[in-house]
Amino acid sequence: MIFLSLVFLLVFVPDGIEAQYDVPPPPAAWALEGVNLVHPDGTVDEGMTLVVRGGIIEALAAGAAVPDDARRIDWDEGTLHIYPGIIDAHGDVDLSLPTPDREGVESWSPTREVQFFTPHRVTGDFVRANGQALERHRERGIVASVVYPGRGIMPGQPSLVLHRPDARTPRELILRESLGVAMAFQGAQGAYPGTLMAQHAFIRQVFLDAEHRVAHAAAFESDPAGMPVAHRDDDLEIVTAMAAGEIPVYFRANGAEEIRRVLALADELGFAPVIVGGEGAGELAEELRDRDIMVLLNSRLPETDAWDPEDDEDELSPAAFRERQRLEPIYRTPALLAEHGVRFTFTTGGEGSADFLPGIRRAIEWGLDPDDALRALTAVPADFLGVPHLARVAEGHSATFIVTDGPIFDEGRRVNWTFINGLVEEGAAPRTAGEAEEAAEGDLPASELAGSWEGNLDVQGQSIPLRLELEVDGDDISGEIVTADGPATEIRNPSFDGSTLSFGVSAPEMGGMVIQFSGTLDGDTLAGSGSVDTPAGPMNLNFELRRMPGGELR
Repeated sequence: MIFLSLVFLLVFVPDGIEAQYDVPPPPAAWALEGVNLVHPDGTVDEGMTLVVRGGIIEALAAGAAVPDDARRIDWDEGTLHIYPGIIDAHGDVDLSLPTPDREGVESWSPTREVQFFTPHRVTGDFVRANGQALERHRERGIVASVVYPGRGIMPGQPSLVLHRPDARTPRELILRESLGVAMAFQGAQGAYPGTLMAQHAFIRQVFLDAEHRVAHAAAFESDPAGMPVAHRDDDLEIVTAMAAGEIPVYFRANGAEEIRRVLALADELGFAPVIVGGEGAGELAEELRDRDIMVLLNSRLPETDAWDPEDDEDELSPAAFRERQRLEPIYRTPALLAEHGVRFTFTTGGEGSADFLPGIRRAIEWGLDPDDALRALTAVPADFLGVPHLARVAEGHSATFIVTDGPIFDEGRRVNWTFINGLVEEGAAPRTAGEAEEAAEGDLPASELAGSWEGNLDVQGQSIPLRLELEVDGDDISGEIVTADGPATEIRNPSFDGSTLSFGVSAPEMGGMVIQFSGTLDGDTLAGSGSVDTPAGPMNLNFELRRMPGGELR
């Protein structure tokens, strides 16, 4: 369990000295010729020439002249496509959230920090990443993310981060410090409010406390005689603004029952909800539309076990039938939301270095129009978050966009270059014609995973050597994860959808928590992220592994 011990310890290591890095001087200008510009509504301008200078799109037109001092981005095998950058409305960066002090705290009378009732906290104050640390996000085409203040019933205010590669300090990443307040039916650990009933009571009580505080202030202003001076309470001031509907409430909720519970509370207490997660929200599509409620929909759809969605057989085993009954409404949720005119955007569900696209492709297979999917990745979140310019690729505007080697939702597509404020980062190399043809034939078989994979796991800026051994028997996958010279740890519930491998690793040292990993297979590279909720808040990890020659375990 050395691997798990190292991960656990690294959650609590103090901030280290930021890594020093050098960026080679960029050219005076960049140019792309003969590209297809795809707008957020899916319309395409073909054969365009785009020139970037000084962080701005200097020219964007068919046949525009390319300056002599521009460095050209070329691809001989096909036509490059330009898209607005992806905006992840529930993403992640490295945070250093404070750990509640539980010393001497009684379970029936805990501090606000233990209860995770700290709405005054702003997530941007706890960002510890710099621009270099967000390379994995940019490789996925994500140019900005909303980051949340950890677990809990009302832990703080989400912030919007721009993934600019030149940011030397965390503060330089912050685009909007506060977007509202995060909420969830997540109680304190071993303290009040621990149960769902207690959480409802707690939420009602803090709104009543805020109302009483306003009434007390008004009475004191009218006649202070016989009344104590009210002390400052930043948390209740925020709750007062929430009750007035002045700031949005980002409420994590999945399943129709839990979403209904949120809507009922919003009606009772007056806050303006935004649904985060949104699994199964399609069942409430008409109500969500009529109330104009935004849904931040997790793109990572649950995997099947007994049921094969591509199997048209009428006869299903009882287990497959039950699984279809449970999962089919979830798979149809994006299409239902779009069909009923609900505002929604796709997110990584707090795993910003994970790939959006496998889940979105599945949503398209289940009826979502690709143009609606593109809007949900770009213009919809940009408008909702108050940064519409991030989804605009036009002459005279900031050069923030991504370049792909084909239509973005095609199987096997790659983000080849990411521009943010004119700064360029190269991603995967464009596909050869042969690779594109292979990708068009469909998903990769699970057998492509078999063997030994080695590389590194990055935790809180620390790098741990990692090896993953995988065995494949038909569609059945098993394996173990090893670090340094420690013993192997068996992976749990592995699944592969043709491009993305997902699995868990149990962590007894962390109270039995399971670290969930997800990685995308790209040739001989398996790269992705992991996440786990800890007492200090969510922890995110990144990994990149390379296939080792020989020793296949097929």
